[in-house]
Amino acid sequence: MAAGLGFKDFTTGEVLTAADVDGYLMQGVWVFASAATRDAAVTSPQEGNFAYLKDTNVTTYYTGSAWANLDTTGMTNPMTTTGDTIYSSSGSTPARLGIGSTGQVLTVAGGIPSWATPAGGSTFVGCSISNTNTSVSISNATNTKVAMNTETFDTDGFHDNSTNNTRITIPSGKAGKYLINGSTFFAGNATGERTAYIFKNNAEVKATFTVPNASANCNVFVTAVLDLAVADYVEFVIRQNSGGALNSQWETGQYGWFDATYLGA
Repeated sequence: MAAGLGFKDFTTGEVLTAADVDGYLMQGVWVFASAATRDAAVTSPQEGNFAYLKDTNVTTYYTGSAWANLDTTGMTNPMTTTGDTIYSSSGSTPARLGIGSTGQVLTVAGGIPSWATPAGGSTFVGCSISNTNTSVSISNATNTKVAMNTETFDTDGFHDNSTNNTRITIPSGKAGKYLINGSTFFAGNATGERTAYIFKNNAEVKATFTVPNASANCNVFVTAVLDLAVADYVEFVIRQNSGGALNSQWETGQYGWFDATYLGA
């Protein structure tokens, strides 16, 4: 069989030669019952010949050396369900990603697209602790770590009301940046200063002070953002130098408190 000759516009009454039939009329898509029937009928195929096989519903073409399936050399649509999507598999062939569930989002896992339930909103991590006493006596000119024997909340075991209860300790899996706040009121007294500290692992890292007033309670507050590792601990330390003992006000967190809020890794 001759190679295809392309396109020719025949005229009325023109006599077709065998070459014309082979080169022009026989260059469409042939239909055969099977590959065996095709091979028996076309013993000398030419590059570019097409044949449809009815038993497999596959269109084949001749490459010049062998018959190849047209349907598998292009993209075969793998989708089966409304909402499916197609992505390239590791072999650079089309692959099906089935439709996800309502509310899921498209993500990537192991280099492959997949559907997943989105993470929830941020969950609070931290604690707020205080002292149950109405007031705590603070000795003159003495750094005092206030015993915190009550918890307003404690999400992950940062604090123990009995053991080392002056401390907020970073639990396993919660290392990161923290906002630390401490506050209390001192009874009115005009002498000296009132100071608040944040200690990390028993060493001062932040401090603030205020000048008191003889006729009014005096608030002292300290805050810091600290990078804390697992097992690091922070404490709220207060000091006054009025010349004698002086009360600081607590009342279970109403007037005095010590807080730690996780900000992120």
